Amino acid sequence: MVLLVVIGLAVALYDEYRITIRAKYQVQQQQVQIKNDTRYMNEIEVHYNDLRNFRHDYQNMMLSISEYLKTDDLTGLQEYYQKNIAPVTKRVADEQYNLEDLSRVKVKSVKSTLFNKLNYAQSQGIKVHFELKQVLERVATNELDLDIALGIILDNAVEAVVGNYHGEITSAIFQTAHSTVFLIQNNLFEQLPPLWQLKEVGYSTKGTNRGLGLNRLGTIVNRNENMILETRVLENRFVQRLTVAREEL
Repeated sequence: MVLLVVIGLAVALYDEYRITIRAKYQVQQQQVQIKNDTRYMNEIEVHYNDLRNFRHDYQNMMLSISEYLKTDDLTGLQEYYQKNIAPVTKRVADEQYNLEDLSRVKVKSVKSTLFNKLNYAQSQGIKVHFELKQVLERVATNELDLDIALGIILDNAVEAVVGNYHGEITSAIFQTAHSTVFLIQNNLFEQLPPLWQLKEVGYSTKGTNRGLGLNRLGTIVNRNENMILETRVLENRFVQRLTVAREEL
């Protein structure tokens, strides 16, 4: 009887501990979701204000062109175009961002992470490409761990190319019958050490006390059984492929 009572108490304590841990995780996930949603809405507001400013500048530009045409000042119009319109056209082309594909990401936390990281990269003058052909409805893994993993990969990609005129980050999501694949790659401007060395705690090509990203990324992937991370250097590109296996039906 005493043994049964002890076992019963142990089971009850374990269940209570499990419920507490689950509740703590849910609260943490909700806090992250609220933070991500707030950042996403702030970015949307920024883009809306940019659109309003562009409309105002466009109206002024049309008025200026109209004045040149009224006075048949083609020389002045050509000079105005080269100084004011051509640079804007090039900037818009360089900052092209595939919002249509990002809208296919229905997992809010993943969308927020991708949007904020890619938008920041674009603001730093980095060329950004994102591709997703099928709607991403859900991911069969811990969303918080996935968000952190994607954040680390994208942060490292930005750090590797920021400040270089030809800096470029290409990202995509591919879905198969058995998995969802997140592919992120950036071009390289320096010779990298062996990959095993990059994953060591504390090691970084950018200086001391900055080499925790890849090691932490490995820890996150290893604690999720359905996550696989592949890291490669292909010619002049650093490629990371994060695969999330789907749950068995």
